[in-house]
Amino acid sequence: MEIIKKQLTLEYWQENGWFEGRLREIPEVLGQGQTLDELEDHVREDCAALVSDEEYARRRGYAHLDAADIWHASLKIVELDRFHASVAQLQALSPDRAEKVFAYIEDLIDLEALERRVDEEDSRKAREKGGDLEKDDEVDGEEDENDWQ
Repeated sequence: MEIIKKQLTLEYWQENGWFEGRLREIPEVLGQGQTLDELEDHVREDCAALVSDEEYARRRGYAHLDAADIWHASLKIVELDRFHASVAQLQALSPDRAEKVFAYIEDLIDLEALERRVDEEDSRKAREKGGDLEKDDEVDGEEDENDWQ
């Protein structure tokens, strides 16, 4: 009997001198290693353990995979850029943690918008003050030293 190998995709990125990654087909399992080969071994081991829990595998949609599929699969290796690596890391979070991270991101966006509004207000006030200085000069007919300080 011939074993048909599955094709899986190992997505990886480098972080602080380590290789981190996951199988695209089982996105909630992240692994790491000092080398790409070590990462591959860790990811295969963790994913094989995960699909060995048949009930969990069925609930998560991995019933078509078993541990042997993971260990014997041929891997397509894909390096992710920083953005896609961040997305991969977010996808591995539990729903509660993901909600907290997204709330934090929303807070950062709100903070950036607030800072932008403050900067615009400061610029507007500076322009108005600059306009007041020009009006003072028109009234005096000459420039004061204090106008430029």
